Amino acid sequence: MVRGTVAAGLLALLALTLPSVAHAYGWPLKPFDRMHPIRGTFDDPRFHVATNLTWKGSFHSGVDISAPDGTAVYAVEPGLVVRGPDSVSLRRPNRREFGYWHIRPVVSTGMHVRLHQLLGYILPGWGHVHFAETVAGKYRDPLRHGALTPYRELNAPVVAAISVEREDGHALQSIGPDVSGTVALIADAYMLPSVEPPAPWNRARLVPSLVRWRLIPSTGDPPTPWRTAADFRFRLLPASMYSTVYAPGTYQNKPNRPGAYRFWLTQSLDTQSLPNGVYWIDVQAVDLSGKVGETELQITVAN
Repeated sequence: MVRGTVAAGLLALLALTLPSVAHAYGWPLKPFDRMHPIRGTFDDPRFHVATNLTWKGSFHSGVDISAPDGTAVYAVEPGLVVRGPDSVSLRRPNRREFGYWHIRPVVSTGMHVRLHQLLGYILPGWGHVHFAETVAGKYRDPLRHGALTPYRELNAPVVAAISVEREDGHALQSIGPDVSGTVALIADAYMLPSVEPPAPWNRARLVPSLVRWRLIPSTGDPPTPWRTAADFRFRLLPASMYSTVYAPGTYQNKPNRPGAYRFWLTQSLDTQSLPNGVYWIDVQAVDLSGKVGETELQITVAN
């Protein structure tokens, strides 16, 4: 059961979800004035194998727009071309730059292209164009308010599960509702795309823009202040933060397999700092438009 809404707090939260307005631009695929399916979003999890064969995680620097291999990709704004072997960057005089990756370029470095000029074609085997934007050298979310247009988040986020876990050796073990000592709290949350990608990516899930949590005592005392678990609204997070944001068991979308996004609420809640009794762990996931998904888990602190 989700306990009471927090209308005033959500109004304030909505205000925070509206970063400074950018100059709006259309989509890099035809039709330019229609939403296209998204299968990967800003700051979602990415995995890489390092040279020593260990896994490393990082945050996604743009959005993956689904389209068939060979689809034409166009400039969302005019700019100066920097061509890579499988990418095109367009530089603007106002310190903005747009990146189009996983394409076969048909333009050359040093060219100045006009709005909606053809840049290249999606390469075989990719099924999407990775579209990124930087402002003054810093990545920004193209889906933020006032940027890629039209874009609307039609589905409210979902908090699918909350778990209380304890480290057992090098693994996490879920524990029951009676807790004591130091425990970890994890929330599974996601959003569904506004436009469903084509198979085999039609099961794709997206990350919320904000995940936050609090404890609500059963005594009627005020809840603890909201604590932020993940905030993807304003910037690309550094790879060094990956293991503090995404919990073990997190993975990105793959063909025929939806992504799983497990967020650390805390890795070390000391229940001995709390009076014994019943509490609700209250978790909210929020999208860029301010829509909220919320779930609670009842626990009993018994030190």
